[in-house]
Amino acid sequence: MDWFDCNVGYGIARVPPAGGFAATPEELLEELGFCGVAEALVTHAAIRDESAQAGNHLVAEETSAHPRLHPIWAILPPQAGELGSVGDFLSDMRQHGVKALIAYPDEHRYLLNSLTLGPLLEEMTARRTPLIVGPKWAALTALLAEFPNLVVIVVGHGSWGEDRYYRPLMERYPGFHVDTANYALDGGVKAAVDRYGPERLLYGSGFPELQMGGSLLMVAQADVSEEAKAAIAGGNLRRLLAEVKLS
Repeated sequence: MDWFDCNVGYGIARVPPAGGFAATPEELLEELGFCGVAEALVTHAAIRDESAQAGNHLVAEETSAHPRLHPIWAILPPQAGELGSVGDFLSDMRQHGVKALIAYPDEHRYLLNSLTLGPLLEEMTARRTPLIVGPKWAALTALLAEFPNLVVIVVGHGSWGEDRYYRPLMERYPGFHVDTANYALDGGVKAAVDRYGPERLLYGSGFPELQMGGSLLMVAQADVSEEAKAAIAGGNLRRLLAEVKLS
């Protein structure tokens, strides 16, 4: 199976996870290799906990020598000028081959909407750039109402009633996807595949907050076809990244 993780981090977090972490890309590659994961979209802990600007620079620099690791950059409101203009930011993404972006609106203290990030979100929609974001369902519902064609990957949602939040979004918005990191619901993967097909689910481990093998096992043992498992394991993410237009 070709596993491509959409939700991995490395670096020393402000509060390191109790179960261990990877401080460097090399340590992360060891974790991926142990679990049989071929590639991963990755963030640096500094992006969320310290400085988006510094973290974006670090993850681009430190993964550049490792073709199995693909950097994710954080977005910030352009009004404060921290990441430069929207044009500058998109040019930097192209230079470093960044094909996915992540938002931490609570940690970075902004509202994820058109008023704050409209020009960037419009460019992301046109370029098919995936936005990775946590399960803030009310904010996501409002965001997708403004940008119905935006490609969104929700990571870290849980198994306790989350379907009632995400299924309406999955039904209405073709670019809406969820990862499998904490989706430890008995029969949950099968139920989602049976109703919506496998295209909206992406394998994500949530490492280091979660252990890498848990989500992998849930997908590998799901009562769905081998074709569906292959799509969730890596095929869907590869398709999404292939659709990204860097220029």
